[in-house]
Amino acid sequence: MEHTTHINTEEQAIDLSVLLRRMLRALRRLWPVCLALIVLCAALMGWRSHRSFRPMYRSEAVFSVNLSFVGGTDLSGYSQYYNKSAAQQVADTFPYLLTSDRMQELLLQRLGVTYLNGVISSSAIKDTSFFVLTVESPNPQDAYDILCAVIDVYPQVNRLVLGETQLVVNQEPTLPDAPYNADPWLSSAVKGAALGLALSLVVLLIAASLRRTVSSTGDVKRLVNLSCLASIPRTTPKRRKSGAQTGLLISHMQTDSAFCEAYRLLRLKLLRQLKEEDKILMVTSSVPSEGKSSVSVNLALSLAREGKKVLLIDGDLRGPSYKALLGITKPSEGLGQCLSGSLDQVHFLRYEDTSLYVFAGSQPIQSPMNLLQYDKLEALMNTLRPMFDYIVLDTPPCAMMADALALCRHVDRVVYVIREDFAATTQIFEGVQALAGADARMAGFVFNCAATARGAASGYGYGYRYGYGYGYGYGYGKTKPKDER
Repeated sequence: MEHTTHINTEEQAIDLSVLLRRMLRALRRLWPVCLALIVLCAALMGWRSHRSFRPMYRSEAVFSVNLSFVGGTDLSGYSQYYNKSAAQQVADTFPYLLTSDRMQELLLQRLGVTYLNGVISSSAIKDTSFFVLTVESPNPQDAYDILCAVIDVYPQVNRLVLGETQLVVNQEPTLPDAPYNADPWLSSAVKGAALGLALSLVVLLIAASLRRTVSSTGDVKRLVNLSCLASIPRTTPKRRKSGAQTGLLISHMQTDSAFCEAYRLLRLKLLRQLKEEDKILMVTSSVPSEGKSSVSVNLALSLAREGKKVLLIDGDLRGPSYKALLGITKPSEGLGQCLSGSLDQVHFLRYEDTSLYVFAGSQPIQSPMNLLQYDKLEALMNTLRPMFDYIVLDTPPCAMMADALALCRHVDRVVYVIREDFAATTQIFEGVQALAGADARMAGFVFNCAATARGAASGYGYGYRYGYGYGYGYGYGKTKPKDER
């Protein structure tokens, strides 16, 4: 049966929830880059602020203004009001007097310098006849010297504006011993960290936007010409307090009911299209960690629940995982050892008190393709076919290795597992195309780890713990989420 595949080139709108999940997935890969951006921006802005920081020193003096009245005997209200008015006039006219040529000339002569290393200001104290002279300078000694010079020179210049005034020093100027401003490096570093965080979000947004994966069964149908057999919800297994930790199995009482119902529907839909002679089912995927082993095991368990005698074969000779997934610790030999030895030494492990039998080994095979090309594989399948009602064969990812293409010639139907927002669309397309080129009879696809309202909140689901490490430089299996299968 010939299967056609096609790629839809239309731009698909990215749902916000999908974009957020992709950003979280990108964060798990790019968190060192994001952390480096935050630290780098914080360090650069903090260092730059510290380098440009100039400590400033302030020296102040408080004066009162008194005016002399010729022949006057008023010792109360009017004289006090007039002195307050004079103080305000001093404060108002001071900026203009300070910038006058006469003031600048006298100050430079008094200090013996060519420029003033400081800023001079004045302010009147409200409702009093006092005003404050302030000098700010990066040098504490300069601040003090300039203020003393202003005290000496100011009456000479002010006489031209207000006439005879008497400035009484109420608070002598002092030499500042500490800057009045603080080094702002910490606040600048915080701003830099915020900038680095914003840049990190931009990086994650770009990475998520450029990610070409499938986010729904509709995306898969637009990509390849396969029917959807089931949508398995994203679920996190509960940890056991004691005993061996196994994968998420429908045989466990604590397993989510929606998860179990999805496999029941998978079994029913799959059996509808199987003919009487169709017994051997192969399960594969595009890349590792899409949960194909979990799908294989739970599909076999679902068939066994109906009273069928089922054999589960771990055909992933490079990375056998079934025994760990099922919590089996008993030593046994698998498909690889059987093909390299005698067919008379085939032994199966029965799973608990069910009609499910497991054919799996513990040791990986380094060069499985040499074994899969032998006629002994066909002879083995012909031997096993009449012994069981159904045989479920799990294989390595078909977009990465040729094992699945060699095994698909000996099976009746192929179930393709596609994990939501995981494998690239090109990898899915190439995997299905390769199977179609090998004349595989495709049953359809299983959409694994589908996001639901509950599943999206519970984490990244299952299908990870027993990951892959093929070592072929594909980048898969190097970092695996913890305790998720």
